[in-house]
Amino acid sequence: MDYVQLGKRVRIRRRVLDITQEELAEKIGVCTSFIGHIERGTRKLSVETLHDLCRVLDVSADFLLGL
Repeated sequence: MDYVQLGKRVRIRRRVLDITQEELAEKIGVCTSFIGHIERGTRKLSVETLHDLCRVLDVSADFLLGL
């Protein structure tokens, strides 16, 4: 899995929805710094976090995973 590309897709979608990293973090129940790590591709995320990101960003897991 390419975490850098996943992070880029998260960042792009977050910006399209015009929400901050802080708002996204609050909505999925993680700290703001973790969102930054996800967007830079420096941290792996759990299936639960992936699911939460898909729900809040209103995208499929396939989209975030680049499938």
